[in-house]
Parts: sequence; C-alpha cells; structure tokens
Amino acid sequence: MSNNSRRNPSGSGRDIYSSSGRRRTSQPSGDIDRYNYYVDRDIYSSSKSYSKNRRKPARKKKRGCGTKLLAGIVCTLFILAAGVAAYSYIMLSRVDRSDNVDSDDMGQYVQQPSGAPSWGIISNNNVFNILLMGIDKNKDGSDGRSDTNILVSINKDSKKIHLVSFMRDTYLDIPTVGKTKFNAAFANGGAALTMQTLENNFRVNIDKYVSVNCDNFEDIIDKMGGIDVEMTKEAARYENKVMGSSLKEGTNHLNGKLCLYYARMRYVTDKDGSNDFGRTARQRQIVSLIISKVKSLNPIKANKIMYDYLPYVKTNLTDSELVYLASIAVTASNYDMDKMQVPAQNAFQSEKINGADVLVPDLEKNCQLLREFLYGSSSSSDES
Repeated sequence: MSNNSRRNPSGSGRDIYSSSGRRRTSQPSGDIDRYNYYVDRDIYSSSKSYSKNRRKPARKKKRGCGTKLLAGIVCTLFILAAGVAAYSYIMLSRVDRSDNVDSDDMGQYVQQPSGAPSWGIISNNNVFNILLMGIDKNKDGSDGRSDTNILVSINKDSKKIHLVSFMRDTYLDIPTVGKTKFNAAFANGGAALTMQTLENNFRVNIDKYVSVNCDNFEDIIDKMGGIDVEMTKEAARYENKVMGSSLKEGTNHLNGKLCLYYARMRYVTDKDGSNDFGRTARQRQIVSLIISKVKSLNPIKANKIMYDYLPYVKTNLTDSELVYLASIAVTASNYDMDKMQVPAQNAFQSEKINGADVLVPDLEKNCQLLREFLYGSSSSSDES
C-alpha cells in the first residue's frame, strides 16, 4: 500500500495527498482526530517562525529522576484499559492534556535540514507511532530536557511492536535553535519541536506523544511488585558499588529505587556498550519487562496503579485514540517486540563540538535503516 497515503480507518479512503504527492493544505475545522482525518503539513516548506513566548531552557536543573523507565510504564498503563472498558473514560479524564500539541504547533518547525534526504514523510495506516518522552525537571519545577525519547511503533501488518531509542546526544538541526544535542529540542519548544525535529531529520511520521516525569516513579514500580531484570556482571557490580545493593550476574528482582538507577547509570561498560548506548539499551530492556509485568497483574491492582499514575501523564492522544489503543491491547500484547537505537551502529561519528561529546549521524543511512525497521522498506519511495 502507499505509505504516503493516509486514509480514514473507517474505510472512507479519503486521501489527503494530491496527485503530485504533496499534502493538500485544506482541512476541516474542529478538533483533530486521528481516526477521522489527518493533519496536513508541507514537509518541504521552510519555516523560521518563532514564538517569542516559547520558554527558554532553564539554566539550573536538578538531577533527573528516572523518567527513562516511566516511558515504558505509560505505554503499558494504556494497555491496562483493555480489561476495564467501562471504566476507561473515568480513567482518561485524569490524563493531563495541558500541552495538547496540534498541526499548527508542529507546522511552525517544518524545515529541510542539511544532510537529510529530501524524501516524503513515510506513514502507514496500519502502523501507529507514539513518541514516549521522559522529562527532567528544573529546580524551579518547570520542564527541562527530554533525556529519554523512545518511539513505540505498533505494526498491525507484521504483528510487531518496535521500540526505537533516539540517543539524547545525537547532533541534529533543531528548528529555531540550530545544530545541537537532540535533547535540547524539548527545552526549547516542548513536544511539538521534539516531534518535528525527528520528522525533519529522519522522515517518519511522528505526531502523537506521551510525556512523563519521574516524581512518583519508584512508588509505581513498587506498587507493581518490582520487576525481574537480567543483569550483566559489570552492571550488577557497578550498581552494588553505588547503591550498596547485593545484586549478582543474572536475574535480579529490583524494587523501584534499584530499577531507576539501573536505567539511569551511564558509566558502565557491558555487552550493550558504554555510556549512552548501554543506558538506552537498558531502558528498552526495562520497557519490555514492564509490559510483560503489567500483563500478569490482577485487574483490580492494575486499575489502582493506573488511576494513581495518569495525572502525571501528558499526551495529545484523544480519548478516541486511547480507547482505540485499549481495543487492540489484547491482540498487541501478544505481538513480538523488536528494538533499535538511532543513530544506528556504524551510522554515525563520535565528535567533540563546542566542548561537548556528540554523535553526528549519517542521516540518509539512518533514515534507510529506520524505514526498514518500522515499515519494511528502506527506499526513498513511499511504498512499503
């Protein structure tokens, strides 16, 4: 099917693209709903508009508190709704939609970065992409940078869930900011700038998000009863040294505090590499384990956890989209799960720019690898 042709899932087949392959600019009025129509954005236009009211990044921030794992919890909390359909709207009313990003918010950041292939933004009706962001808090309580950015892609065709970690130190062209580390996008423009930066550079559709902070993370993991984590000898030894724990190589049952540190630690070299590479691999590992854990929870216990946690979740998913995710949750929970990181191995250069260690990606190569991973196509065409 044509990936550049988004159609109404109800079967109306209305194509938002003109015969030239460019998005039509007309759109109906009213609330934006993924299941009624899709937002039009001209990916080739160059926009340098900048809202003066955009919050500047705070200079002082406190140490991040494990938002990395919360992304996985958010994903699985929505899955819980499948068993409590009658209760879902009460639950969903607790979700924070104060930053309800729409096409206008994202459209102001559309541009063609230097080095990025001039391909269309690839999409597919049977692939649902949601960007999960873990946000650090500044000392004044405001949102800081997004240290965790994981794309959860549910593919109904291949019956797989794909997890893609975007490395925070990736050196990208961020609209209104310039070239810098990717995690600066959120601090300068929130979810809208973060999603559009990824679309601009990697040419895949991302217009839905969930963001979380970790204020109550440890308590949430503890309420789930902890999780069993397979650890390398190096990771266990390092965590024991810092946390005073008695972990060993192999499977360890971690409570919230230990699980949080396991996902955050960077200065350990194991089978997944060192620094941010190993850290993002551990984050994807934890997301997978949390999904498995949630499937085993008693529905009453699961409901209580979800009720307590949802007020800490921000999203631009509509109620109908969340209910849709709940409706496919039973099926999707049995999908295979694959993982990837961007930039991919052998598709970047490690450099020091302006005194900072960064990852300079080969954008075309990473675009090809990401398309193949998510859609089964690595070509520049819009077919998959």
